[in-house]
Amino acid sequence: MTFPVEEKTGEIKALLAANREVVLVAPPGSGKTTCVAPALLGERWLGGQKIVMLEPRRIAARSCAAFMADKMGETPGGTIGYQVRLERKTSRSTKIEIVTEGLLAQRMLSDPELADTGLLIFDEFHERSLACDLAFAMAVEVKRALRPDLRLIVMSATLDPEEAAKSLDNPCIVRAEGRMHPVETIYLGDVPVAAAARRALAETEGDVLCFLPGEGEIRRAAAALESAGCEAAVLQLYGSMPKDEQDRVFKPAGRRKIILATSIAETSLTIPGITAVVDSGLMRTSRFSPSTGMDGMATLPLPLDRACQRAGRAGRVAPGKCYRLWDEAAPRPEKSSPEILYADLAGTVLSCAAWGARSRDALPWATMPPAASWDAAKTLLAELGALDAEGGPTEKGLAMAALPMHPRLAAMMLAAKKAGGETTRTAALLAAIVEETRAGTETDIRKTLDDVLANPARPSCKRLSRLAERFAGRRDGESAVAEHGKAEVSEGALLAIAYPDRIAANRGNGTFTMTCGRGAEIDRRDPLAKEPFLVCCTLDDRQGNAKIFLACPVERREIEDLFQRSIRRERICEWDRRADRIRSSVRTMIGKMPLDEKNGETAPAEEMAAALAEGIRIKGVANLPGWTKQSLQTRDRIAFLARECGWPAPDDGKIAAATAALAAGATRWSDLAKVDMENVLDAFLAAEGFSRRTLNSLAPARIRIPSGSAPAVDYSGDEPTLSAKLQECFGMTETPKVAGGKVPVVMTLLSPAMRPVQTTKDLKSFWESGYALVRKDLRGRYPRHYWPEDPSSATPTRRVRPENERKAAK
Repeated sequence: MTFPVEEKTGEIKALLAANREVVLVAPPGSGKTTCVAPALLGERWLGGQKIVMLEPRRIAARSCAAFMADKMGETPGGTIGYQVRLERKTSRSTKIEIVTEGLLAQRMLSDPELADTGLLIFDEFHERSLACDLAFAMAVEVKRALRPDLRLIVMSATLDPEEAAKSLDNPCIVRAEGRMHPVETIYLGDVPVAAAARRALAETEGDVLCFLPGEGEIRRAAAALESAGCEAAVLQLYGSMPKDEQDRVFKPAGRRKIILATSIAETSLTIPGITAVVDSGLMRTSRFSPSTGMDGMATLPLPLDRACQRAGRAGRVAPGKCYRLWDEAAPRPEKSSPEILYADLAGTVLSCAAWGARSRDALPWATMPPAASWDAAKTLLAELGALDAEGGPTEKGLAMAALPMHPRLAAMMLAAKKAGGETTRTAALLAAIVEETRAGTETDIRKTLDDVLANPARPSCKRLSRLAERFAGRRDGESAVAEHGKAEVSEGALLAIAYPDRIAANRGNGTFTMTCGRGAEIDRRDPLAKEPFLVCCTLDDRQGNAKIFLACPVERREIEDLFQRSIRRERICEWDRRADRIRSSVRTMIGKMPLDEKNGETAPAEEMAAALAEGIRIKGVANLPGWTKQSLQTRDRIAFLARECGWPAPDDGKIAAATAALAAGATRWSDLAKVDMENVLDAFLAAEGFSRRTLNSLAPARIRIPSGSAPAVDYSGDEPTLSAKLQECFGMTETPKVAGGKVPVVMTLLSPAMRPVQTTKDLKSFWESGYALVRKDLRGRYPRHYWPEDPSSATPTRRVRPENERKAAK
């Protein structure tokens, strides 16, 4: 069987012979992954050197090597070899080596010239993993600076070739046709995967491949299919599965298969017999937040380029169908974003520093790393002791970069190796558990550690043990488990070295405060919720408190021993919301996490006043117990002048500070009942350069009217208002004004029964035109009272009639 890409191998050979970089764009099923490398083995420019091809996933690397080797009548480890994490099948005769992306960057750090390699092939480049981008940038620089004879090929099915070519010096784009069978796309909307899989099974003849976002969804779909009595073999496929279980999907099952997979099956793999794809339309990815230094898992809509990749799986061997579990009109991103834009860059920055690239623009990136993420990584690496003040690698940093793990865990491993003995083995197992354990399993890492030690033959435990052996630098065959005894350093202390910013103090109800200042929480029923201090290894960043998935208790004395230089003591003077009083204490801190707190320390007067002012702001200035009717009116008068005359507004912060300043010795909320708020307002005015005298002039508390009364002016509304009996205002021809004569007072004239009969800002107009109607009405209702025809010249009175009228009547 020949593949379409084989028609392009002559062109590719000629370009590589001319030392041109090749960008090969070929659709799924064209044979690019399995045909290009073998076709180049006999080229003269290769000069006996080998071809290294990068694959984004372990299962794809093994599968490709097996297919190529079988085509040559061999088994992997001969001409065709591969290396993935924890597994290597190569020999001296290996000419094509397929490796996962992270291994190439590690290899170049130890051998920058890649002396045994003549060609690097970046397969499925469109996936743009962080490891791929780093290896690509380093490879381009190697070709420019050290190995001009090094050949490069970039391959992808959905790649924008111009985007990849812009990072290369002399690229040429080669396009190959695909050999895809037609695939019918059917949009089902929001339908369960299990139901869609059963429909696909009924409407097609081959096997069914279902794409789901994660392991949890895969297990639930498998349970739903099993409970429905599905006749097909239901198989699962995800990255953390043991190799033997992954390989089952490629073997005949004696009946039709439904394969439930994550995005691991999107590219590079050809699973025999697939004629139907069920696509949930979802993907799960980790998003790093530079502001918190934590990752958060996000389930996102699948971009259209990856949806096309998934659909292509149904047309490899025969015409097929793709069932999409979303509405056709629903908006979706056009293409995937490179991982470098949202990933934790700590390992990348450390590798760059070890490579000699101290700034983010020092390498020829396909996509420039974000400045915020780069800076966050440098801050962490400096805290771990990996970078110096200039951003260069320290001796410790170089040693950390050589270890195949996250820099946090590398720092822990180096510390453990110094301690020696069983501590190294314990640290290696802890590192393996952190890197391999998925969220949702046991939260206490010590229980997982004990399980690995007690059950070394269990597949999951065996995998962790093998990874630990690699981390510990042990030779093949040496066990990190069998000899394991008591480590000299506790698990919590070791992990604290890796996560100095995630040591957390218990604050009750399953919540913790970490040294970085963020809150974290765990199910309050979890035994770890009662521990005084935890090291939080795996967290899910989210709104509010981060969710703890994996943690370990640590003793206070261990924290103090490890971070003695970071401990500081702060005097705390603050408002206690629960007790409604000032709390003064001395707090022992590491970062932003309190180790302990001792109450009773006396604070300076200015700190006490600041704490009291904060308490007043928290409780609310309006709720101060010292307010009276008079002082509230004074506050309203000041606020009125702030609106009309540019005076300072009596905002809560300033009133709180003025109250606290006059409440010397007050420590409780109840003590504030003794504070005269009139004095507070006078102090506020004085501090702003104003006086009570000016206040009384511009916004008088009362205004005298013709009867001799002086009713209060209400300044609480939009306009100042004054209420008075109508008879008391006889002879008052002008409406009173305030604010230096700018603002008329709204007059509310009252009946003898003190009910409003007229509201006006123009008394003169009312006497002339409105009074007659009011008089006519009120004379009938209140015949004993005084209702003169000419109010402007009448005698005002507070009584039923004026004094002279009463004497005349007698």
